[in-house]
Amino acid sequence: MRMSKTPKGLRRAMLPLAMMFGCVHAQSPGTAAIRFVAVDPEGVDYGPQFSPDSQRLIFDRRGLFGGRWETYVVGIDGGTPQPFAKDEIPVAQTRTRWSHAHAIAFTGMHLDGTGHTWVMNDDGTHAHLAIPTSDAMNSFYPSWYPDGKALLEMSGDDQSLRKLDLASGTATPLSIRPALFTGMASASPDGRWIVVAAQANAGQKYDQTKNQIWLISASGDAHPLESKAGEGRAPTWSPDGRRVLFESNRASAKPEMYAVFVADVDGKNVRRLTPYALNAQHPTWSPDGKWIAFSARQSKKAGLFAPGIAVMPAPGSGDGMPPDAPDVPEQVHSAGQPSQ
Repeated sequence: MRMSKTPKGLRRAMLPLAMMFGCVHAQSPGTAAIRFVAVDPEGVDYGPQFSPDSQRLIFDRRGLFGGRWETYVVGIDGGTPQPFAKDEIPVAQTRTRWSHAHAIAFTGMHLDGTGHTWVMNDDGTHAHLAIPTSDAMNSFYPSWYPDGKALLEMSGDDQSLRKLDLASGTATPLSIRPALFTGMASASPDGRWIVVAAQANAGQKYDQTKNQIWLISASGDAHPLESKAGEGRAPTWSPDGRRVLFESNRASAKPEMYAVFVADVDGKNVRRLTPYALNAQHPTWSPDGKWIAFSARQSKKAGLFAPGIAVMPAPGSGDGMPPDAPDVPEQVHSAGQPSQ
């Protein structure tokens, strides 16, 4: 759809309107329709993850004006999200991850800001600490290894990575060269690599805004994904292990506004998939390879904006925009009806 005949003032006015609808469209070569799968004017929705059959999404939700994070589920075609847990869980639930082995992992957050890795069945029952309380260290961002028997987690004490063996209940620190301060990490589908938001640990104070995307081999050798690395966070793998999704603000006119990027595992063909105006974060790829989901800026109650859950077709080769391409207001417009 061409936008050239629309007055510039009206095109700019369409941006907040587009966030209210169930679908927005980035009008740049190679990009595809983006649609919201849940519309809740009083909710904040974050961190989607696909079910193993790619038909549902779990995500973190709390009230617009505060409250505890809880896990919700919605179909990829939209609808009314439903609470996921069947039992009362004594901690807030964030950074939820779904395993093909019929289990859910999440960070259980306490009121004092500390976190521990929890697991529950994928029917929402039997939520419990992943390892005994006496051994449960301050930890965040669990991610499944492909066998479903172990988890990757980040230590909240020193920004390092640990492998959590569920059968033995032990957490083993990963030996990484060079030493890194790490953020969110994800094991590759074949289990041979880890992609992580990180920065070299030279004794400085950790600063999340300085993170880039790194790859870590099975032997512990690490290198940046890109030869000329830009800012990057929250990386995840494509199902075939050939590409990586991540969020970045590298060419954003407003540093607080992020977009979803994709890159080949060799660091080539870096492309931006979403407009910065959507502030898209925490992307994830569906197991069937057909979709990606992410949190995106959405119009809420009282004129506020907060994250909602959006999906779009998975990118093909060459889809998207150059990584340094700036947004233009004309690139975003309303293109659908509200989700029900």
